[in-house]
Formats: sequence, C-alpha cells, structure tokens
Amino acid sequence: MAPRTRNLASDPDRPSFLEELYQGRFRWDLIHPFPEQRPEDRERGDAAVAAVGALLRERIDPDEVEADGALPDGFLAELAERGYLRLQAGSDVGGHGLSSYNTFRVIEEAASRCFPVAVLLGIENALGAGAFLPVLPPGPLADRVRAHVLAGGLSGSADTEPEGAANQGRGTTATVVEDGAAYLLNGRKIQVVNAPAGGLFGVTASVRDPDGTERNRLFFVDADTPGVRRTGPQELMGMRGLPFGGLDLDDVRVPAELALAEPDPEHTSRLTPAVSLLVVRGRLYIIAAPSLATAKLCLSWARDFTAGRSVDGRGLGEYEEIQRRLAESQAEIFALESTARWSLLGEDNGTDVNLKFEQNASKNICSVLGWRVAERTLSMLGGAGYETARSKRDRQAPPHAVERAFRDVRGLRITGGVDFLLDHWSASRTLLSYYYPEPDHAAELAANQAPLLAGFGDDHALSARNLAHLTFVQEQVHRFGRDCLELTRRHPDRAGLAARQRLMILLNRTATELLTMSLTLARAASPGTSGDQEVQDLADVYCTAARARLAALRHERAQEEGGEGEDNISAAVDRLATAVSNHHPNTTGTTGAVR
Repeated sequence: MAPRTRNLASDPDRPSFLEELYQGRFRWDLIHPFPEQRPEDRERGDAAVAAVGALLRERIDPDEVEADGALPDGFLAELAERGYLRLQAGSDVGGHGLSSYNTFRVIEEAASRCFPVAVLLGIENALGAGAFLPVLPPGPLADRVRAHVLAGGLSGSADTEPEGAANQGRGTTATVVEDGAAYLLNGRKIQVVNAPAGGLFGVTASVRDPDGTERNRLFFVDADTPGVRRTGPQELMGMRGLPFGGLDLDDVRVPAELALAEPDPEHTSRLTPAVSLLVVRGRLYIIAAPSLATAKLCLSWARDFTAGRSVDGRGLGEYEEIQRRLAESQAEIFALESTARWSLLGEDNGTDVNLKFEQNASKNICSVLGWRVAERTLSMLGGAGYETARSKRDRQAPPHAVERAFRDVRGLRITGGVDFLLDHWSASRTLLSYYYPEPDHAAELAANQAPLLAGFGDDHALSARNLAHLTFVQEQVHRFGRDCLELTRRHPDRAGLAARQRLMILLNRTATELLTMSLTLARAASPGTSGDQEVQDLADVYCTAARARLAALRHERAQEEGGEGEDNISAAVDRLATAVSNHHPNTTGTTGAVR
C-alpha cells in the first residue's frame, strides 16, 4: 500500500522507509540492497578529501585556533578562493560540483583536522547564500546571490533570536512599504555564523498580511545596508574559532525582489519551506559529518591510550569492560556512518525512495551517537581525557584533544534544534499525522494481520545473530504501529496527546532506534560484506545494545501511559513542578535535596 500523504514530507509517488515504519510497516525492500557509492564518484571525492586535508595540515594548527579563538588571518578568504564554500555548486560559479555524499566526506575530513572549520564549511554549503542557487527562479534574487558567490563572499543564516529558536513565529518583523516595493526589517538575530565578516545573510522575519495573518519569510540582506549593525563576537563553550556574532536590524530596507518567493502562501511555521528543505539535508553536513569525524578520533585516542596503559601489571586493553567500551564505540560509529550513507547515497544514485524522513531523523541519531562515543572516551581516559591537549603537550604526554572534542561534539546536540525538542516535534507533527484520522489500515494493525516476512531468503550476508536481530526489528515495527493505534484511540483529541511531551519524545526515540537498527543491518546485509566477520560483529554489538534501549523506552512509555489522574508518572511531575514554583528557586522545599 502506497503511503498516504498526510504531512509536508510525504510524497505520494515515492515511499519512505521511515514513513512506513511510523505506520507499523517494515519495508526491508526499501533499504536492501544498501546503496553503494559509484566508483567514479568515490574517485572524485577521494581527490577533494585529499586536497582539503592537505590545506588544513599546511595552514591550521587546531591548538592555536583553540587558544586564539580565531582562524588564521586570510584563511576564510582562501577557503572561498579555492571553492570550498560552494562544494556542490557548478563550475559556472567556481564550485566543485560534488555529490551530496562527497560533500559530506570533505566536511568530515575537515572536522578530523579542525572542528570549527568543518562547521563553517557545513553551514556555508548547507545554508549559505550559494546553497539556495538551485532553488531560486531566474530574476533579481538569483542574480544577487550569484554575484555574491562569484565574488567569494561569506554568508550565513540569521534565524535564531534572543528569545530562542523554538518559537514558531519570529520577533523580527518585516513591514511592507512603498506599495509593496520593499520591506522594512526590525529585530535582533544572535548566534549567526560569519556575522563578523559575512556579506549576505538569509534573515527570517515575520510578515503580517493585509488580512492579519502572520507568516515567516526569508529575506536576503546585504550586511552593508543602512540600519544593519553587527554585534558580538559571541563566545561558545566549544567550537572556538568559529566566527559567531549577531545582527541588529533597525528599519533595514530590503527590496521586495530580495525576499524569497514561497510556494505555500499559507505557510506560517518557524522556518520557511525553502529553508526547511535545505536544513533537512544540511544537518548531515553541519552535524552528522563532524559527529562522525569526532567519534572516529575519539576511538583512535582510546585505542592509543589503552595500548599504552596498564593497571596492576595488566594491560588496560585486557580488561573486559575496556574491551566492551571500545567495541561499543566502534559499533556506534558503524551505525552513525550507515545512517549518513543511507540518507545521502540514495539521493546521489537517483533512488525512487523518499529520503526526507531519514534525513530529518539523522540529526538526532548522529549527534547522539557521536556524543556517546566522546563521553565514553572521556570516561575511559579519566584525568588524561579531562586535561587539555596543550597541558598534555607541555608535559610531553600524548596531546589527544579529548576535552576539546567532548565540548565540541556536545554542541551538535543543540545545533539545529535541541535533541529532545526535535523528538517532540517529529512525533507530534509527523508521526501522529498517520493516526488522525484513523489510518486506512487500522483493522490490519488492530488484528495483527500485517504479514511478517517469513524469511529473507539467501539474498543477504547476515550472521545468524544479525538475522535474529532483523526478525526482532520487523516484529517491533509492527508492534509499534499497533501501540500508536491503541494510544490514539484512547486519546481522540490529537492536540491533547501532542501536549504529552515526554510521551511524544519516547515514541519518536523508539522509532529512531528501530530505524537505526534497520539501516545498520541493511548495510551489514550487503553482498559486499559476505564473510566479513568484523562487519557482522559491529552490527551485532550495536543491535544488542539498541534492544536494551528499546526495552527501557517501552518501560518508560508504560509509566507515562499509566492512565489518567494519579495513575501515571505525570501526576508526580506536576506536583513537583508546582512545589518548585512555590518555593525559592534555589531550594526544593523542606527536603533541601537540591541547592
């Protein structure tokens, strides 16, 4: 049965594995065989990766960037001159014309050398002015953006405001003037990459239509326009060297032709559709690629550390728990990489599968996996992990920058949206859309008659344990659909159920765990992995841990779903929240448990 279009990400002509999973269907045929990069494309990517790596080795000392809080003078201009700010753009604007996956690979390589450089490349190639060229119709806006790109100018996305980034509307306003010939922008933007030196910024603002409806639109604003004032720089916990700042807008006149025309006049959500489209894929560049690079570095440092340490005369690497932690990190890297490859390679290869759902989910999957590896590495290295690289170099110890990686990769869990909030949004806005009104296949779900695969034949390279994991996943996907149906039948008010934020978060995390297991197993099932015991072990280790997390999620969901009134955990949470609001903010009432 073709997926029914119930939300903006759906495509009635192209099925999505995650969209089907949301509806309790396990479509192994959509992810197996797992996509592979075409040899000629890999060759182009290899050359680009090598060139970026050589440039960063020659020009960047990451310890100096960390200490100075800035990239070397002239380096941003050099990146622009070499076309690295437009990796996917064509040669007509000085770009490299790279595929999506090769763009990811280049940014991953940059992150392995200098994290802030990678994030800057990710933002320019995902949300910079040049990234919009493929979606701009011919006209003054396309001409202005093209001129900016050809000049090698820096750009950025100005969306976040002091009030936060989660509000649907924007505090920055755009008022129609001159009979519609222009807009006046007023407001303040913060945490804008390249604000100190960028020339053209995409600024989101709220426009009030004549009928009183407010909707967000995207405006391209030249930094030297009267009324624009740069603020900052802003300093972060990590990513030191990334040029962050803000923009104050005071009656900034923007010609109407520099406002991005939106295909949906009813659009009122936080990001404009065109920006949302770029953000979905762009998160893989900005977040997934640095997460993968950092996780690989952390695993390498952990291996070096365990190889050179002993405890009570016994090599550290001989201890069972250390071996398990190294294996878990290696398996999570495999899962992270599998998610990124699936989300991008299919697009490059011209798949008929809709990848928007997986690309959107990849932000949380990849950032959380990268964080787990970094946190585990810091724990394994103990004091040597907590100590800075500069301090270790001064005492002639291996200068592994674990502490820096720990701070940098933690920032990716809040970049592009805080992880738990994205879980809530995905469940309440997307997942629930398949159950209100009641789904077409409700009888099938309720009766548990959705057919499980009797077997997978011989067209896979899975070990016996991984085949058992695969059987488990398909059973859990069907169970997930039944659970969602039963839950929504108990809560006929969709808005009321969506307001149960923790429950929504748990549902989405269940779905993404099942998705990640599926993609990991699909990659391990590829014919090219036949006989590769390491690949089978990586998938097995990951799926074993994921099954434990799924059991914990189911238990927590049962606590949340317990019932009405006093019969679920929410009642206790509400009482504590009320108690906290009625007492001094530095205490928790009479217990003094938290001060």
